[in-house]
Amino acid sequence: MQNRVATVIIELDKARKGIAVYAALVVALTVGSFFYSEPILLFMVRLLGRKLVAYSPDEGFFALINIALYCGIALSLPAGAWLLWRGAVIRWAPGWKGWGGVVILVAAGLFAAGGLLGYYVLLPAGIGFLVSFETKEVAALISARKFISFCGTMLLVLGLSFEAPLVSYFLARAGWLTPEHFRRRWRPALLGCVILAAVITPTPDVYNMTLMSLPLLGLYFISYAIVSMVNKTKRA
Repeated sequence: MQNRVATVIIELDKARKGIAVYAALVVALTVGSFFYSEPILLFMVRLLGRKLVAYSPDEGFFALINIALYCGIALSLPAGAWLLWRGAVIRWAPGWKGWGGVVILVAAGLFAAGGLLGYYVLLPAGIGFLVSFETKEVAALISARKFISFCGTMLLVLGLSFEAPLVSYFLARAGWLTPEHFRRRWRPALLGCVILAAVITPTPDVYNMTLMSLPLLGLYFISYAIVSMVNKTKRA
């Protein structure tokens, strides 16, 4: 019993150190990203096609800080994935030790794919829909801070959502996920995707919620296909 308690304490201490290292990395990358936040803001404003509005003297400054924070989190994810891989996955499955570099590269590619889909497809459609309600009598004045929050949240969530096929692959390899899980629970899963889209969408409108739910549903079926392929390979 004492040995188990000591082991748990050691593992918690290692986890605490890993979290502290990751948090320090996020802070450092956020500070570094702040010096590039203005060009990034101009890049994002291209989606809107108009100037943003600051409703308080400090809103412009905090909008740049929000950009830097989103960038810091996004840039730190490969390092965070590497820490998680070495700290948890390798201990649980030592046979996967040589996969680390490949997995991180694939994960980074999937995250980038989700971000690109959001920037070039979903955000223009979503922003265009919201701005379309502007009339001659009512001009749409877009808050800088809310615009950054809207774009940053959607891009970050989409990038993370695109990791689902990769996670499903390893869960299937470990035997924790089978095609039967998808076939038996597809109705609750579809409802869950819609609810998740409603929760993570920065605006409450149905249009943007639907735009967010479509990629999530697509990822569900892609994950199902990957798990089915892994299951067939294991049986062969």
